[in-house]
Amino acid sequence: MTVLSKSKILDFIAGDETAFAHIYNLYYRDIKSYCFKHTRSAETAEELVSDVFLRFWEARAQFDPERDVKPYLLTITKNVTFSWLKRMLSDQKMKSEFRGRYLSDQDAANQDVVMTAAMDLSVLRGIIGQHMPLKRKQVFELCKIDGLSYAEAANVLAISKETVKEHMSLAKKDMNRLADAADYLYLLIPVVAAVNYFF
Repeated sequence: MTVLSKSKILDFIAGDETAFAHIYNLYYRDIKSYCFKHTRSAETAEELVSDVFLRFWEARAQFDPERDVKPYLLTITKNVTFSWLKRMLSDQKMKSEFRGRYLSDQDAANQDVVMTAAMDLSVLRGIIGQHMPLKRKQVFELCKIDGLSYAEAANVLAISKETVKEHMSLAKKDMNRLADAADYLYLLIPVVAAVNYFF
């Protein structure tokens, strides 16, 4: 495994293009993978990757050589990706194309992997908390986020399995409703697909 040395980082900060190319080659694949998972477009992912590394290069003088490069790049990548998502959500054509790509990909994707890769669960939990009654929220989180079976969730909450099924049916309707709202589209598409997959 290639190791990014302290001297290489210092060379990069000093403006050494060879050091920059080394960093680019080292992290390109991870960053493109992240961008692709969130945009479902190879072309868009390439554009975002270029933006990420351009920002990193332009801000090199402010980079602390004691910091780990990968988490820093990931932070830039998240910011660039979410900026793109905001633009996408304000454009009806882009939003429609994105949703079509994302939903079509769910058929072949492992739902747990997609959910983990495509959203910040803490944000999702907050959104659910604002739009679902407490018990329904608890059932949804146990079954869809924590991965419990209906029987296990029923045991944890001291309710019947049939009650869990009823809560999940209502949660499905809640998620479909929220997914139609532009502000929540990106966060909820993977979850809606996962909920629909199990009904």
